[in-house]
Amino acid sequence: MKLSEHSRNRLLHSFSLWDVPQEYHEHVSDYLVNGWDPGGFYTAVFANDFMGAVIRSHPGNQIDALKGLAGWIYNTMPNTAWGSYDRVRTWLKMTDEDRRVVLEQAELIYTTKDEMWLVLKNEHTSNPYEWAVA
Repeated sequence: MKLSEHSRNRLLHSFSLWDVPQEYHEHVSDYLVNGWDPGGFYTAVFANDFMGAVIRSHPGNQIDALKGLAGWIYNTMPNTAWGSYDRVRTWLKMTDEDRRVVLEQAELIYTTKDEMWLVLKNEHTSNPYEWAVA
C-alpha cells in the first residue's frame, strides 16, 4: 500500500518510543504495510516462537534491541498480526485495504482522509531518525 510521509513517519515514531533499532524498521514495515513475507527470523518473532527466533537470529542481534522490538510488538503491533504462525499466515494473505484498516485502527498510520488533509494543509512531518542518517 502507498503511504504518505505523514503515515510513514507516524509508524517510525512508534518504533522510536520503544527504541526499536533502525535495522528492524524496514522488515517490520514491509510485513505490516505491504504484507511481504518477513523471512524466518521475523516470522518466528511475530509468531511468538522464541526458540525459532533465536535459532534464526543474526549473530549481531543484541538483547536490548530484541527487548525493544518485543516491547513494541506486545504493546503496539495489532494483535491480528502476531502471536502465532496462523496469525502471521493470515496477515500475509490479507489485502492492502484490510491491512490498512487494521493499521489505521491501531493508529500506526493515518486514515487516507487524514493523510490528504495533512498534505493539503502542508503540515510539517519529520522522520524521528533523520538525525541518525546525517
